[in-house]
Amino acid sequence: MKKIDFKMLLPNVITLSGLCFGLSSIRFALEGDFNLAILCILIAGVCDVLDGMLARHLNSESDLGAQLDSLSDFLSFGIAPGILMYMSIFNQESGIGTFACLIFIIFSCLRLALYNVRLELSKASEEEFGSFFTGIPTPVGAILILLPLTHTFMGYDWAYENLNFVAAYIILISGLLTSRIPTFSIKRKRLYVKSKLIFLIFFFLIALSIINFLWLSINALALMYLLTIPFSVFAWNSANNKTN
Repeated sequence: MKKIDFKMLLPNVITLSGLCFGLSSIRFALEGDFNLAILCILIAGVCDVLDGMLARHLNSESDLGAQLDSLSDFLSFGIAPGILMYMSIFNQESGIGTFACLIFIIFSCLRLALYNVRLELSKASEEEFGSFFTGIPTPVGAILILLPLTHTFMGYDWAYENLNFVAAYIILISGLLTSRIPTFSIKRKRLYVKSKLIFLIFFFLIALSIINFLWLSINALALMYLLTIPFSVFAWNSANNKTN
């Protein structure tokens, strides 16, 4: 009987844990507990980061892990956020809000399928997958569409009074998922930190902010990410000009 290699198994366990949090988010959304629903999506996001980092650290990346990761991402960052926004902001209305949530789920599926195709092509050509994503990653898209809901947790109920605007915003984020806009990728590239002390201070400041001011911190980090997009486009163009 072949022994189980726990080094190969551990990243997949974390991926499946993230899947469980995604499923729990859908359950809490259907029960009307929107705070717990969004927290489950955030924890699923942490699992999504950890499984890839651990797989690369243990040198245990596999085709099974890649497929599990995509399926988990589709449920946790495609289906779950779409259902959560439908149940919370749009209150199950059958107008443009329903259409926007469906568009987000469909485009999340398309984005993950395109990502898998590009990943397989990079393996076939034995080239580096690159330092850039094409379009915004699905977990980031999930966080971005949930921002109007986080505002309600902070006491700002503008989203309920501007359903058409929220729907248009969700459709815009959906388009960014499958766009050709290059965005920075840290998922398949090692981070080289010049000063460990500065990194630790920066890390603990973010951790403390998230613990004490969760919704405000999420909005600030999301804004910071959006502000990096012009820089990623400039960096991508510079890198292409050098190679050409």
